[in-house]
Amino acid sequence: MTDLNGKAVIITGASSGIGRTIAIALGAAGAQLWLVGRSSAELSATATLVEEAGGSAPQLLAADLQERGHLRGLIGEVGSTHPHLFAIINNAGLMHPEPIMGGTEARWEAMLAVNVMAVLEGLQAAVQAMRAHGKPGHIINIGSIAARWEEPGVYGATKKMVEGIGASLRRELEQDNIRVTTIVPGGFATQLARGFQPEQLEQVSRSFAEMGLDVSGAGIAKVMSDPQHIANIILYLLAQPIDLNIQEIVIRPPIDTKA
Repeated sequence: MTDLNGKAVIITGASSGIGRTIAIALGAAGAQLWLVGRSSAELSATATLVEEAGGSAPQLLAADLQERGHLRGLIGEVGSTHPHLFAIINNAGLMHPEPIMGGTEARWEAMLAVNVMAVLEGLQAAVQAMRAHGKPGHIINIGSIAARWEEPGVYGATKKMVEGIGASLRRELEQDNIRVTTIVPGGFATQLARGFQPEQLEQVSRSFAEMGLDVSGAGIAKVMSDPQHIANIILYLLAQPIDLNIQEIVIRPPIDTKA
């Protein structure tokens, strides 16, 4: 198991889904966690699961990452109170998977604020803290397979930006002991669907039915994987030598529903 004892890790979007699973895995590996999410109650539930898995009690920040300053303030606090900020995992995401002509400025701005601006805010502050500590560090950004689609929509476009930001920062940090990796997940069990409109959820169900998949049965695993796989990938990344630059990892279930 990856040994993260004595190392600080910040995870955004940790109140459910992928972020919660990552927190449990990294806490069990000994990391000192700072968890960020929208729901105080759900963050507390994540913290309980981390402790049940053998991890120490995480620090929690309930905040809406559409608002600037929350994440930078937290990272500044970690940087000034802990000797080694080892990793930030920019996992928080917001999806409104609608046609452009059916979208609204408010939903576009919300996706840009969470999926792009919060990532920029977090990684900039984290690099500043890591440089001040003078120790190895990791920036891990969670992208989306939607960024690879020919017609990605606004959500996929924001994730294309995440990939571009990661590539640019990777070049900037080549002389630092800080590595940047983008993880590109396909279908995983998350809370992203909270941004779906009812008709969009119905469309997803119809698409699965047309593929002969019962979303309530075992077949769903072929299109919607367990977030534990992503947590395992992150444990692997954090165990690698700092002079190894793993640019990106694409991970998805066996069936590509966009094919």
